[in-house]
Amino acid sequence: MSIERIPTHIEGLDENMQGGIPKEHIAIVAGASGAMKSSLTFSMLYNAVLYGETSGIYVTLEQGKDSLRQHMANMGMNIEDPRVRNRIAIIDLADLRVQLDEQGMGNRVDWMGQLISQLTNYRKSIGFEILVFDSLGAFFTLTKMENPRDEIFRLFEAVRRLGLTSFFICEMTGEDHKQFGEYGVEDYLSDTVMHLVMDRHDDEVRRKLGIVKMRHTDHLLGYRPFWWKKDEQRFSITDRA
Repeated sequence: MSIERIPTHIEGLDENMQGGIPKEHIAIVAGASGAMKSSLTFSMLYNAVLYGETSGIYVTLEQGKDSLRQHMANMGMNIEDPRVRNRIAIIDLADLRVQLDEQGMGNRVDWMGQLISQLTNYRKSIGFEILVFDSLGAFFTLTKMENPRDEIFRLFEAVRRLGLTSFFICEMTGEDHKQFGEYGVEDYLSDTVMHLVMDRHDDEVRRKLGIVKMRHTDHLLGYRPFWWKKDEQRFSITDRA
């Protein structure tokens, strides 16, 4: 039985994991600050829309909508491009958080319920198929949750029921920063884990990408250097030579 896949459009990666990420997978993209998690994940959404019959939303709490647009445009990914303009929506939850805090309501909001409701409404109204969520760590700072592990399960299951292919960005935490996410269950509950690392040798820093986990896929093992090819508007893991 063949599995429908969403290409990452990362040069050298898709051909080493049977064509891309299985459709409707829940993927986490984990790494340290500065590892280019947002840039790499946005590029996967951008190119999936540019070269495929799909649409998506980018939910941001880490960076304002205008700042995100400008950052990606500087990399060559212009979401005002007519080919993608009506098929990528950026949802800025940071604005909503500030407004509610100013009204003294920030601590009384069921953020998880509101988020799931909003995603459901967007799914019905604009029919998007790809979700990028930036980031889980920022979302869980919105409010104190009694059972965050249960809430992560609740969110992931809601996304599964909506039939979305999703990318949740998170930080590496725990001792020696070897834990994927804040609560140590994010990788267990997900279908795919993409790990971005910053490998330091003396004064040189190389960013590397590894596929730690991908269900139903014979995928690339180990970590490979990656970099941005602005002229092609995509990342690459192929040898530079």
